[in-house]
Amino acid sequence: EYMKTNKLRFIVFLLMFSMVALACGGDTTVEETTEAPEAEAPKETLASPATTSPPPVVLTVWAEAKIAEAIEPTLAAYEEAAGVDVQVAVYDFGAIRSDVQTAAPAGEGPDVYLVVHDWMGELVKNGVAEPIDLGPLADEFVDVALDAYNLGGQTYGLPYFTEAMALYYNTDLVSDPISDFSELEASCASAGTEYCFGTPAGDAYANHYWYASGNGNIFEFGTSGFDPNNVGLDNSDSIAGVTLLDSYVKSGLVETLGWGDMVTAFNDGALPYMVQGPWAINDVTVPYSVVQIPAVNGNPGSPFIGVRGAVVNPFSENKVLATSFVLDYLSQDAVQEAMYIAEGRAPAKKALLESARNNPITAGFLNSALNGIPMPNIPEMANVWGAVGSAMGVIYNQDYGTNEETGITINSAEEAMKLAAQQVRDAIAGG
Repeated sequence: EYMKTNKLRFIVFLLMFSMVALACGGDTTVEETTEAPEAEAPKETLASPATTSPPPVVLTVWAEAKIAEAIEPTLAAYEEAAGVDVQVAVYDFGAIRSDVQTAAPAGEGPDVYLVVHDWMGELVKNGVAEPIDLGPLADEFVDVALDAYNLGGQTYGLPYFTEAMALYYNTDLVSDPISDFSELEASCASAGTEYCFGTPAGDAYANHYWYASGNGNIFEFGTSGFDPNNVGLDNSDSIAGVTLLDSYVKSGLVETLGWGDMVTAFNDGALPYMVQGPWAINDVTVPYSVVQIPAVNGNPGSPFIGVRGAVVNPFSENKVLATSFVLDYLSQDAVQEAMYIAEGRAPAKKALLESARNNPITAGFLNSALNGIPMPNIPEMANVWGAVGSAMGVIYNQDYGTNEETGITINSAEEAMKLAAQQVRDAIAGG
């Protein structure tokens, strides 16, 4: 109690002393001894600080491993310039076709995905491919690559490489490869080998050039793409091509060999020529080079072409940015070059053709592709493989006469092809 009383007195004393000092005119003393009030802390607000930028929009791309690796060195510069975050998901290429049709409508698909062009009929029909206007950029790509993404007169993808079968020749056996099939007999006689020329027997894809050079075709191609109502398998150039093939099979110049047996014979030095794709390069163990498919009856040999390209998902929430990524980034020369080299294929962009031809192997595949026809990208193509494959099988196996199971009589290559054409027409008409 005593301590409390003394403390109270001391406080009263200080208060009185201060009042006396004020009464004596001590203005300056008050200013010197009075502390300024503490500044009030700023109140929190919902607004972000002016120096904070919103996070970049994320674009998702589905691509196979080789392409993902190929574009990685140049991707950061594009991301910075465009203000986007591009996330490339490494995907099993074959699975993209089915998975995008499920994921895209559910809002779980990529913004951009990579395909091969002959999937496009199915993808467009099921609504998972967005038309893309290439504008002046179209002039920078080879026509066959652009044709591959034409459906109904609209373009649905940006091409980035082409692939086609071409003519491999053993450089130890052949110094001057043929450019026209009329030269085949003399060249093989000079090589002195057991066999002469091989194409996978009975295969509608591999033998395309026999029935589709000149004006031969499966479906007529026009400004609106492939026309399933105009089948050309039995036109005059198609018949002339398979008739020439039939004569070579009869004379023994063209062998009836499967894919694997053909490569084995080539590696054994028994076969100086074989028609194969770029996928066979690693299987060849003898010195070789590659040239374009020889001319058939004077017409440039026309193989099937596959074209890889980039497609925009119509369900993407960022279609404008996705389209910009395709047109402004994937179209760049450096990016296109990296992608075709990574896959060991041929370029689709005109600016890269000259440099690609510096490699004789790439040049062979490129020149073959430029003479080729894109594999038809319409659903009706499913009706072709069996019919044409059977016709090719009859020719290679010389299986003429009446088939005991079907009762159908085929006495020539011409009849085999006419039957295939009619089978295709009937299947399309029947839906």
